[in-house]
Amino acid sequence: MTGLLAAAPSADAAIFGTNPLAISLNPGAGAPNGPSAHPAVSGDNRKTRYAAFDSAATNLVAGDSNGQPDVFVWSRPRGAAGLRLTAPGGTLRRASVSSSGAQANGASTNPSLDGSTRTTGHCVAFQSTASNLAAGDGDATPDIFVRDLRANRTRLISRGIGPAAEHPSIDGRCQRVAFEAGGSVYTAAVRGGPPRRVAAGAHPDYALDGSALVWEHGGNVLIRRKGHTDVVGPGANATVGDNDSGKWAVSFDTTARLARNDTSAGRDVYQRLMRADGRAFETDLISATRRGGSSLGGNSFNGGITAYAGTRGIVVFVNHRGGASDLYYRNNHSGNIDDLAHAPGAAPIANVVTSARANFVAFTSTAGFVGDTGGQQAVFFKHLVDGETI
Repeated sequence: MTGLLAAAPSADAAIFGTNPLAISLNPGAGAPNGPSAHPAVSGDNRKTRYAAFDSAATNLVAGDSNGQPDVFVWSRPRGAAGLRLTAPGGTLRRASVSSSGAQANGASTNPSLDGSTRTTGHCVAFQSTASNLAAGDGDATPDIFVRDLRANRTRLISRGIGPAAEHPSIDGRCQRVAFEAGGSVYTAAVRGGPPRRVAAGAHPDYALDGSALVWEHGGNVLIRRKGHTDVVGPGANATVGDNDSGKWAVSFDTTARLARNDTSAGRDVYQRLMRADGRAFETDLISATRRGGSSLGGNSFNGGITAYAGTRGIVVFVNHRGGASDLYYRNNHSGNIDDLAHAPGAAPIANVVTSARANFVAFTSTAGFVGDTGGQQAVFFKHLVDGETI
């Protein structure tokens, strides 16, 4: 389906792109025996070679006997199969292991993948309560780790941080990781050096090019770039695009009515453009029937922004209303809002993420798309348009 949406789609309406494919399973082992969540996708331009997620299932890879949630990385199938996505395929590996391959002795969750419009992804950051993944970590307090998928090496990132370190976000070149700990946002170099406190806050998100960092604090979204920190606006779940000729696009969701066409009493998704001097020079309601149209209604949640999204990129979001949830993307160039997936209210779409060019998206649901998940919450992946084969 293409064109402008004027009303909520029916449950059997056409969707844009391929049908969502379950990737949090081992086709040879039957349905997963535990739920999966928190997907991430690599930012490698139009290829999106990898998706990551955490799972409590123990039958996704051979030898998983630690009884703990683990982080897994799925490699998209090569060739045309990686675009058609009509059957489970590709390869799955466990990333939450030590450099010697030892299983984690604690829970590992919340992955973040690197990759940018100019670089190929090869690292996954995650948090873990394990004490045996890297030297320097001897307790069960959550720490941040980075697994280099090429070198098969696992590094401790939150070295010297006392409080629980959580919610990592890695930049596109596997150089720096942002995370939260003890009510503050920190950044640290992947290859060594102590973490540096940025500011009070939580849930950071790095731009793929590493030029900007957004996070939330006190009910507001903040951005730091070129050494300056500014308030974007009231909201949460923020994601930020790359430096686009001296401006940064930030998408977030909020209950505040920041535009005249916001007619909803619920939560909506917005995009704001921020200059280096701190000024917000454009505010755009994303979760609308069309560009400039009225709000979709219900509650909408940010699902990510493309590397360049000011006037020519894409913002993905999920809308919950009328006992169902729908995944959409808004094309900022054409103004079109296209429907990507539907799910009943009992199996809502959540944890949405998008690739650098929005050629691929991933999300969680218990809805039975493509692949037998046995009714477990699973991670689904789909191709939209113009993605490249690997």
